Amino acid sequence: MKYKSVDEIETLSFRDATLIRCIYSEKQGILEFEFDGAVVREDNSANELYTDRYASDMQVRFTEPEIEALLLEGHKYYDANDVLQESVPDKPVDRADYEDVLKSFEGKVVFYSGQPKEMLKSSENADRKCYQMIIDVDEESYVLSFYYDKVIAQWEHFMNKVMN
Repeated sequence: MKYKSVDEIETLSFRDATLIRCIYSEKQGILEFEFDGAVVREDNSANELYTDRYASDMQVRFTEPEIEALLLEGHKYYDANDVLQESVPDKPVDRADYEDVLKSFEGKVVFYSGQPKEMLKSSENADRKCYQMIIDVDEESYVLSFYYDKVIAQWEHFMNKVMN
């Protein structure tokens, strides 16, 4: 790949990007995504034009990932009078199903990506970085939160500037 960005995840945006490929292996310590429509922000070291730009087929690899939570996002239904009709809580995904659920993200759109607002720090992950993504899959949304040591993003070329 022509461009490479190491540990600059805050200078990339995956919101509304399509997740083309998702590979997770707990044994190998790999969590890798391929995005179409990712945005390289103006403050990224590889972006020489200093304006937000799209990148095609961006590969993002998180090393030594530790999935903190993979949740099927809950929801609340209200009637027209704003009266709560039904409340469904978040449902944790069983660890054995992680790979299958992550595979179901392929071809879907990222709703949110970034550092979570509330980060729980324990002694075992105090030095690690945390990242969170919300992916819409058909009628459902999943929340993926994980810790990692290093993130490497690579892409071949820039596309158009982002129009705000």
